[in-house]
Amino acid sequence: MIRRPSPFLASLCGVCLAALFLAGCGKGSASPTPAATPTPGPTATATATEAATTAAATATPAATAAAGGSPAASGSVAPSGSPSPSPTQDLGLPHVNAALEDKLPSVIADIQLEKFSMPLSTYIASSNGGDKVLYVPWLVAFGKTPDDIDLAVAADLTQTENFHAQAIEVPGEDATALSNGFADAARKQKWPVNVRTVGPKTVLEIVDTATADAGGLGTAYVYAKGDVLYVVVTDDPALLLEALIKMP
Repeated sequence: MIRRPSPFLASLCGVCLAALFLAGCGKGSASPTPAATPTPGPTATATATEAATTAAATATPAATAAAGGSPAASGSVAPSGSPSPSPTQDLGLPHVNAALEDKLPSVIADIQLEKFSMPLSTYIASSNGGDKVLYVPWLVAFGKTPDDIDLAVAADLTQTENFHAQAIEVPGEDATALSNGFADAARKQKWPVNVRTVGPKTVLEIVDTATADAGGLGTAYVYAKGDVLYVVVTDDPALLLEALIKMP
């Protein structure tokens, strides 16, 4: 399988890098070092040493995730015998809606996916073009803005696989209205929209022609269930089928 650049993953990397930057800032911060007196006595020296030792032993800087304001994993080292932090914890990714993340697969073709969630507005602001042009006009019909909506993602950030999936929750809305409205927003961008049956689901095959023409992953498979719109992007039919079987 030839791997192609993914604008979606590029924008996700921007979100992830922002989270990592904030995590790095947290880890790099330190308490101000007390100014040394010209001739500290033994008691003062011992007190300063004890304070520094205590600060080093108890420091557990936390990173604030870029999108959701959720605290990232602690910088403390896990004790011997404890499980290591998950890759998602290590990345300091945002988790503003864990329940929405749970609707997405954790593993595809034996590859562990990273799962995280953020306000849709954060994702839209991460870069220009691609699917981001669809969300604002799509939500207008429901009287909502991207600030009101959460986006969950399951992606192989190592790009071993050409795959990622999204879940976008629009509380209180109908599945048919969500999928039809999204298709309308795509057609207004002159993107081809076709109905396909893949395994257990009927999906909309939507092609971002500019991304596809540039050699990127430009085809998305979209459907809705309840008040959640699901999007799968891949060029591998086997991964698409596995995802649609695992997803709600």
